[in-house]
Amino acid sequence: MPGDAVSHAKQQLQSIITPYLAPEKVKLVMEASDFADEAHAGVTRKSGEPYILHPIAVACLLAHMRMDADTLAAALLHDVIEDTEVSKEQITERFNATVAHLVDGVTKLTSSSDKQYNKAASFRKFLQATLQDPRVIIIKLSDRYHNMTTLDALRPDKRERIARETFEIYVPMARLVGMNEMGDWLEDLCYQNLDIDMYASIQQALSETKLKREEYQNIWDQRLHQILTENNIEGRIKKKNNNTNLLRHFIKNKLDLNQLTNSHAFDIILQRVQDCDDLFKHLTEQFTTISYTDHIRKPMPGGNQALLLELQGDKTFLTLNIQTELMRKTARFGMVLGDAAPQACRSAIQASLQSLNDLIDESCAKTTFNDLLDYLHQEKIIAYTPQGHIHELPRGATAVDFAYAASLFLGNHAVGCKINGVQKPLSTPILNGQVVEIITDVLATPNPDWLSFINTQKARRAIQNILREQDVDEQILIGQQALNRALKMFNDSIDQLSDKDWQCLLEWRHVETKDALFEQIAVGDLLPQLVANRLHHQQSTQTDNTLVLIQGTEGVEVKYGHCCNPVFGDPIMGHLTRRGLIVHRTQCNNLQQEQHKHPENIMPLSWYDQNPEGARFHAYLAIDELLDDEQTSEAIYHARKANAGVEAVQHENETTYFNIVVNDRRHLASIIRELRMTLHFPKITRLFMPFANHQSAKVS
Repeated sequence: MPGDAVSHAKQQLQSIITPYLAPEKVKLVMEASDFADEAHAGVTRKSGEPYILHPIAVACLLAHMRMDADTLAAALLHDVIEDTEVSKEQITERFNATVAHLVDGVTKLTSSSDKQYNKAASFRKFLQATLQDPRVIIIKLSDRYHNMTTLDALRPDKRERIARETFEIYVPMARLVGMNEMGDWLEDLCYQNLDIDMYASIQQALSETKLKREEYQNIWDQRLHQILTENNIEGRIKKKNNNTNLLRHFIKNKLDLNQLTNSHAFDIILQRVQDCDDLFKHLTEQFTTISYTDHIRKPMPGGNQALLLELQGDKTFLTLNIQTELMRKTARFGMVLGDAAPQACRSAIQASLQSLNDLIDESCAKTTFNDLLDYLHQEKIIAYTPQGHIHELPRGATAVDFAYAASLFLGNHAVGCKINGVQKPLSTPILNGQVVEIITDVLATPNPDWLSFINTQKARRAIQNILREQDVDEQILIGQQALNRALKMFNDSIDQLSDKDWQCLLEWRHVETKDALFEQIAVGDLLPQLVANRLHHQQSTQTDNTLVLIQGTEGVEVKYGHCCNPVFGDPIMGHLTRRGLIVHRTQCNNLQQEQHKHPENIMPLSWYDQNPEGARFHAYLAIDELLDDEQTSEAIYHARKANAGVEAVQHENETTYFNIVVNDRRHLASIIRELRMTLHFPKITRLFMPFANHQSAKVS
């Protein structure tokens, strides 16, 4: 009976909270349970069960984390404002203002007929509420987790949509606030619903090799215990269920099927940091080390601290997570621990929350939402002030970005910097774990040239705000100086420009005077490097592709780097050269070398939101198997069936190479998944450069 199920759920909740909450707090929670039950009376979920079972399940999940009574009450009431006639004011009156604020924070907005706007505005509101009280995000993540466990009752298309949103937003947000256990749960559920066939195949492979994997796991376990005993290191070893991590690496194509079924993981929990260092030394002396990262001294975004170690055995791979007991607990629960978490963790999470705060744009909810998606999926670094304060930045951020992350004063008056004690230009990219000291002069103001190399929206907006406040005469002078500096790359100057040059520039920018052009440069609406590029490549603009695909490059010669072959949707940066603007993938080695030598010539770029029809890009794949003729034909068939062109195939050194033509990054990813399924899950690597074509077989 439905009533029996609800009564049982309430009793279960009460049994969880009674041991750790005071009687008056238990009463508050149970009153919220009854209030929500009455508000949702008669409403059922798609599965047919009473709706109230969902908020009770969310509250039970939070109770297992030992959350406070206000959080549990808000979890029970989290849908009443959105789905019933109950108002925020009624919740305040019946319970308290804190509970009402938490409930309101997770309540979606439905004021507009534009669903996309409502979604963007709801996330912006959710971010604001989280910054005021981080318990909002803890409730939201728990709510999303329970919803993900009940997707079976929904249509396949809706299941996939919810799983995609969860994967793109809630999984990285869980990691951002250090709730990695919740992140793992959510991520695994996403894989189950995003690619059902691949998930089933992986689970079958893991099941078929379970006994063999357990045998090797026991061998590793005994060896690790032996090393602890031999070196008098006290601690415990926990076999780790690393299925989520394996799935992540497998689906992202960083493991082949053999590596997947021969990879093992352990958590090693020791008493002291010194013990962690000692064990690391002994392990690396006895085994081949594949990789090692010290996140004890340099916590990851989200505050996770551990020594991460990958070892190579005779037939298997081993991943070790070495940390203290408190570090382990913190890595699982993060923000949930509050003041009980180590200071390093709290500082890292606070830095992440500050980055979220910087995303909130009062003028445009959709801008905030798009910025949020970009931020969540950027690789992030942590850098320190000389006083030890932590700031989180996207990978590729410069000293100017760091200055603005630290404070507006430092950014607006920066004249130089020291990185790890060494004087460096302000355009220098910051690396993870570096200590950055910003040198200031109170008379200094932002330089418009900075806009060509900064990497964060906070810095860009702050610089443009300052530049726009200057009087017109000063803006004109600044614009002239900036354009002159940019023209030096071409051994040119403003004085050498002809009337025809100026006419071309003014028509291009739709302005009537040179001064208006200088003003655009001075306030950051136009990069002087692009003006110089335009002047020297007027006869061959957009030569690699006549379609304008990258924001801000209209009328500018754009070439795509043959050293990395970007496709639409790749994270990209531009390298300004005498040959024009060269677009590179951000991971390109050539780009990174140039960024360190001449960072002033590197600029961030963004694709337009949608790839117009007609734009096609080359991608080069290496399949870690020597395919026979039948397998090759089948791979070509499936690639073409997925609307990809196959230009060439080459077999060499136990590897098969494919040159394919795709629409964008997502299209490429879907083709790689299709090929992996077809060929029984080999590792397929996307190459930066084309493979040697002296043996390639052209495919008509």
